[in-house]
This record gives sequence, C-alpha cells and structure tokens, in this order.
Amino acid sequence: MASHDSRSVAMILEEYVDSLLAESSFFSDLSSGRVNREDVRGVFGQYYLWRNQFHRWFGICVARSAAFGKSRNVSRILGELIECLGQEIREDHHGLALSFLASLGIDDPSRIVALPVTDTYADSFLRCYFSDNRSGDEALAALAGRELSAPSRNRIILSALPQHYGVTSGLEFFGLHNAIEIAHFRGLWEAMNHDHEADTRRLIEAARLEIWEHITFWDDVYSVILEARSARSAPLRSAPDHA
Repeated sequence: MASHDSRSVAMILEEYVDSLLAESSFFSDLSSGRVNREDVRGVFGQYYLWRNQFHRWFGICVARSAAFGKSRNVSRILGELIECLGQEIREDHHGLALSFLASLGIDDPSRIVALPVTDTYADSFLRCYFSDNRSGDEALAALAGRELSAPSRNRIILSALPQHYGVTSGLEFFGLHNAIEIAHFRGLWEAMNHDHEADTRRLIEAARLEIWEHITFWDDVYSVILEARSARSAPLRSAPDHA
C-alpha cells in the first residue's frame, strides 16, 4: 500500500467500521427493532447534542496545523477543513438534524439534557489532540476516521428507522452524509501528503481509535439510557419492619 493511498486506507478502515458495528449493542438492537421507541429518541437526542459541538474538532485541526512555509500542504489541509465546514453551513445540516428530531417526536431540542458520556465524548478530541503528545497529522487522521465511520452507520439507521419505527421523513440528514463523508475522508487523508515520509501506521491507528470512540459513544449512551429505564421500572422495596 502506498504511504497515503486514501482508497486503500479507506478499505482497511471501512472493514474496521463494519466489524465494530456488528459488535455494537445499540446498532444491533436498532437494526432488529429491539430498541424501545423512547430510547431511540433518547440516543439520537444525545447524538444531536454532540454533533452541535462537532465543529470545534475542526478548530483543533486548524490549531495543530503546521505554519505556512513548513509544509507544502498547509493550504490544502486548511482548504479541506474549510470545505467540510462550508458544506455544513451551505446545506444547513443543522436544520436537517432538527427536521430529523421532529420526525422522532422531539419538537423542542432545547429540552434535551446532555448525559455525562455525551459531554465526555464532545471534549475527548480536544483533550487528546490539543496535547503536544499528538501531532497535527494525527488529529487530521482522527477527524478523517470519524468521517469514514458515518456511511455504514447511516445505512443501518436508514434501514431500521422506516422498517421498525415508521420514521419515513427527516432522514435526508443521514442519506446526505452517506456520500459526502467518504469524499471528506479522502480529501482530508490526501491533504496529509507532506514532503517528508509520514508515519502511516500511526495515522491509521489515530483513525481507528476515533472510529472506535465514535461507535462506543452510541453504545455508552444506550447503556446509560437502559440503566435509567431499568431503575425507573424496578419495584420499590418496602422499609424493614423494626417493630
């Protein structure tokens, strides 16, 4: 495999995404219709709160990029990051996300309260890649990996919600991202073609870690929601009789 052959790297990472999704408790249950409808709203509500902060991750990649003159590819790296954010704004992805929530029955997203696992995940990229222990290229590779985790994830969502939950509107948000996330990955990955020999192994590992973090986030949210449901439904114990 060439040092930064985006197509070859994408094949490796897509296989990893599929293996994690196959092991995922949330996506396995969603694909079979076993997730309670209220819990579907709960999980996607937390995803919405995380995604509202996703643009900050791009800022970390900008902050960790090389200075002009140190790398021939700085302009291309910044251009790819700007294009990703520009597309987000031009196509009103936030508005599409709101339409999706409405289709689930969530008319007032401002009432959604972030779970601790959601806040932790939202801050994880900042904590990890603002550190001098990680390079700007690793931050960019991790962001690219997060982008590549979306298409296979979205295919499960687009299949399960109409089939098991009767959700047939508001799905444009996930359908749109099936194509553009792959383009984003390739653009970001190719932007890392620096003059020096990059450590491809380390970059792939950063991408794999972020893919794992993303899918684990959904499972963590699902686990917390299931635990809360179980606690609410547990019968109250009567106080012991000390008479």
